Amino acid sequence: MNGAHSVAVGGAEPAVPAPAVSVILSTHNRAAYLPDVLQSLAAQACRVPFEVILIDNASTDRTREILTEWCGRHAGWRVAHEARLGLSCGKNAGVGLARAPLLLFADDDMLLSPGWIQSYLDLFGRRDEGRMLAGGPYVPIPHDLGGWPDWFEEGAMADLALLQYDRERVLEPSEYVWGGNMAIPRRFFDELGPWDESVGRRGEERGTFEDTEFQDRLRRAGGHVWYCPAAVVRHRMPRDVITPREIASSAFTRGRNDFWKETIPVWHEQARVPRRNPVAVLVRLALSLLAWAVWLLAFRVTGGRRAFERVRDAAFRSGRHLDSLRAGRGPTPLTRLVNRAAFKARGLLLRLSPDTA
Repeated sequence: MNGAHSVAVGGAEPAVPAPAVSVILSTHNRAAYLPDVLQSLAAQACRVPFEVILIDNASTDRTREILTEWCGRHAGWRVAHEARLGLSCGKNAGVGLARAPLLLFADDDMLLSPGWIQSYLDLFGRRDEGRMLAGGPYVPIPHDLGGWPDWFEEGAMADLALLQYDRERVLEPSEYVWGGNMAIPRRFFDELGPWDESVGRRGEERGTFEDTEFQDRLRRAGGHVWYCPAAVVRHRMPRDVITPREIASSAFTRGRNDFWKETIPVWHEQARVPRRNPVAVLVRLALSLLAWAVWLLAFRVTGGRRAFERVRDAAFRSGRHLDSLRAGRGPTPLTRLVNRAAFKARGLLLRLSPDTA
């Protein structure tokens, strides 16, 4: 595997039964988060032996010390060092060391549900149909593991980093799971190649997503991506993105995406989606933007959950109505004019939205 040559394994090979699962976690300078995710790994209720491979990816904090300490407590846990900075490099180093036929990938900023490993084993036991990988839900939590702001309702998770589909199923080509909660049979790395080290996160810098690239590669090879609803992880979110402004902005974007997510699987191309009545759409869009403004004023006065939920709903509907005007039309003078006006209104409403949690 690419990258494995630069890995130095800490400690002798543990004398434990051959694992059915290898959990791979690559981490960079997240010493403050590590005890929580490692504790959730140690608490796994799994019916078969599993190993844990922890990759210190060029960390400069106490990461290596913490990983070594935890590996000393648990048989079947190993720590290694990958000097080349990059999440894909770290993942590939872990793949090169893995001994199990099924590889699970986790991130350092999450907490794993107690049945996380077993959920994937159960899914592959039921559904192993040729080439397949799987992923599960991401449920956001504040990075400090404290409570949500008083104005925050559970539904607003949809406009943070919530990843959740409706049921256990094969995902559509436009649907993806995320790399920090993913299960992939080991043999696919031999067949399809490693994680693409030219993409993915490098330290704190985001790049093109290595997880979507691998899923696209699997699909081109005739494989499928499954959703495993029982494999839940809770993903830490910075407090500075849990603000009314950020959530309203995300709701507007989600509304735009939601329209195409609903129509493209049916009509396959934007040009084939039936046109909407432009007058009716413009009226709905104007009313949604007006509702956004009215409920935003109410929220600024009361700070209440109900008012903010109405803000979020109005922002979502505004985005959805805006993009529905493009159905079957593509860019026209009308759509360009409406787009400019709607984005100016959106910008003003977001500037008026509180930007602190």
